[in-house]
Amino acid sequence: MQTQTPAKQRFLVVYGKGGIGKTTVATNLAEALVHEMGRKAMLIGCSPKSSLIDLYDLSGEVMPLLDLKRKEGVNAQNIGKAVWRSAEGILLTETGGPEPGIGCAGVGLPTAFGELKKYKNQIADFDQVEYTIYDLIGDVVCGGFSTPLRGGGREVIIIISGELMAIYAGNNILRAVNAVGGDIKVLGYVVNMRGVHREQEIVEAFSARTKVPILAFIKRDPATFKEAERRGGPIVRTVPDSEIAATFRQMAQNVEQGAPKTQPTPIDSYEDLFQMFLSFQSLEEEAGKEGRISYQSKIPTKPVDRDKPLRLSIYGTGGIGKSTVSANVSAAFVLMGEKVFQIGCDPKHDSIANLCGGLKPTVLDEIQKRGGARAMNADILRQLIFPGVNHNSHLYGTECGGPVPGKGCAGKGVDLALKLFEDHGLMEEYRFTLILYDVLGDTVCGGFARPLKYTPQAYIVANGEAASLTQAMKIAQSIQAAGQRGADCGIGGVINNMRGVPNEEAIVEEAFGAVGVPVIHNIPRSESVQIAENLRTTVVESFPDSEQAKHYVELARKMRENTERHALTRDILSSREIMAIVNKHT
Repeated sequence: MQTQTPAKQRFLVVYGKGGIGKTTVATNLAEALVHEMGRKAMLIGCSPKSSLIDLYDLSGEVMPLLDLKRKEGVNAQNIGKAVWRSAEGILLTETGGPEPGIGCAGVGLPTAFGELKKYKNQIADFDQVEYTIYDLIGDVVCGGFSTPLRGGGREVIIIISGELMAIYAGNNILRAVNAVGGDIKVLGYVVNMRGVHREQEIVEAFSARTKVPILAFIKRDPATFKEAERRGGPIVRTVPDSEIAATFRQMAQNVEQGAPKTQPTPIDSYEDLFQMFLSFQSLEEEAGKEGRISYQSKIPTKPVDRDKPLRLSIYGTGGIGKSTVSANVSAAFVLMGEKVFQIGCDPKHDSIANLCGGLKPTVLDEIQKRGGARAMNADILRQLIFPGVNHNSHLYGTECGGPVPGKGCAGKGVDLALKLFEDHGLMEEYRFTLILYDVLGDTVCGGFARPLKYTPQAYIVANGEAASLTQAMKIAQSIQAAGQRGADCGIGGVINNMRGVPNEEAIVEEAFGAVGVPVIHNIPRSESVQIAENLRTTVVESFPDSEQAKHYVELARKMRENTERHALTRDILSSREIMAIVNKHT
């Protein structure tokens, strides 16, 4: 065991888009530093999802700091309720988030950090910590979620894969680092391989373009990750002889050695980033062309007649595929005679890209450019409503957008953008018959809860992975909380966007059946989804006669006809209960 002493305490900030594996990297890095190198480490989870508590199965043993503050107030006598110490000496705490549907998740971070600092003398071994590792959501790099970058001497690790939106999120995180400025060092990328075509070449090209090195490649090995989940802990400790564990140990050594400070160079244009990604894809120029012609020929000439638009929302954690589902469902609604307006409520603003021909300017971008919301009027907002490419004027989309990376509040931006469209009467002017809100569900704080005020049914995208189910349960809790506070909304059902987990349908149906919420549809995994997205379109448009397209059309039919709103029949399942269901079926 190496026992070098670092010159000073180090602060590592681990960022990545939802679902990319940042908690996996943060925990295994901590375990490797402690087990293999004799270091003292502290893990601080900075997400409302409380992912660390779920991974270590500490529900009921550790209370997130913000929960403790709300329930008891934090003091010298009870700070221990929010901090756990492993047998090996890792300290762990979670900031937590606001009460579901209320407040700002990002603002909670400095509050939680303040409580931790105030009572640090009451935390055993706190002053011995050599590595403080922050596990951070990267979909929303607003002012609050950039807090761990401030304070000097921060070192950033960004988790990416060869997927387009993973490198897009990584690029945004670099922009946040540059916006915050100061003494911040980007150590490098950790590539969590997902099996994307020519994945290593894609991330190496991205590394070269942005001048950020690659720290490690983590091979795709579902069996090892599954076994670690079953044994209840990070791979380095639970499956120490695996190749993945060896990768994490080598990564810890690379981190220990450090790296010279470099100046990251984010890619300025999404179009440039997309073209870089596309250059590694095998794509026939005419692919899907006949399908799109066929799709357009099937669109009814006259929209359905409806007194007021049907409004639906789709929520899901980052990386779950909610925007893919939303876009395909919107394309399917068009075939049913609906005049659709899809509203992207996610700072990544990728919701309508595959419907409207690429990433579009956002409402929040325009507000910032014009110096505030008061400068916005109906004419300006009309310019931010974009027609779909293949939909014969039966589909439009807009993006709320997010703040400048590293600044502002993402939730407030969603809230403000939606309010502007309502106040200026544009829903009525365009005579939309169906409005679909595509909403990030990692933080269902005040702004991201705004669509629940408009939608009688909110749908939750999940899959059969334990982490996905845990977050989907928390989204269900947030939707119910909004309804109890007066919003006219309920849970329409769960959409199982399958990842190929064994017995996935049975897992998701049993988990949500236990809390009284049905699965409305199971969408199988299909390569046609990625092919269509590389064409900047949807499966329903480019491959309308495929089996995959039929699933999206059937889901759209169910959503349009559904009038039921479901309430939780018991408390949401704990991570321990979810793991029991997953293990039972796999």
